[in-house]
Amino acid sequence: MSDAVRETLDRYYAALKAGDRAALRGVVSDDIEVHYPAPDGLLPWAGDWHGFAGFEAFLATLADHLVIDRVEPLALHIAGDTAITVLKGEWTVKAGGRKVQTETVNIFTLRDGKIVRFQVHSDTAALGIGMGRLAA
Repeated sequence: MSDAVRETLDRYYAALKAGDRAALRGVVSDDIEVHYPAPDGLLPWAGDWHGFAGFEAFLATLADHLVIDRVEPLALHIAGDTAITVLKGEWTVKAGGRKVQTETVNIFTLRDGKIVRFQVHSDTAALGIGMGRLAA
């Protein structure tokens, strides 16, 4: 199972990087749930997003506010149908040009070779400061 999960995640990250909607459809379930916890009103992309249209809206909202400058995978842990990735990244906030560096944990749940749940746990304070919504 772990090889299949790893392959699905490799395809997912490659499709994200390429902006390939068709490839994303191949690895993301139509009924995906996205969960990005943050204090209310801090980050426009935070909250719960449902279905493939919700997943796309989540990605579009992120892209409206951030440019991904660099993402470095630090670790991957797979247990059954759950995978946890630890990433180190740098983003530029479009409004104001501030750079933000964070480590992020992504938790994926897969079923039948597709991602059905995607949870993102990031340094919301660093992102809030970068967005100008929190004082440094």
